[in-house]
Amino acid sequence: MKVKLNNSYSEWFETKTGVRQEDPLYALLYSVVLDSVITNLEVRGNITTRLKQICAYADDIVITGRTKQILIDSFCKLNMRR
Repeated sequence: MKVKLNNSYSEWFETKTGVRQEDPLYALLYSVVLDSVITNLEVRGNITTRLKQICAYADDIVITGRTKQILIDSFCKLNMRR
């Protein structure tokens, strides 16, 4: 793995375990990621006017869209943020 911070990458390092769901840090990291997804996808409006929806629970995030092109655009936006 490596970490991106302020457009700079760290050196590669190996991980043997991840953050367990019961770890208090897990909830914080999940909230940060979810906030980033919502911000980057520019989700606003209400459920009847949105072109895309985000459903998040536990460690899953589901993104749905009204058209195939909206899903492709959403994926590209998230993929470019890596």
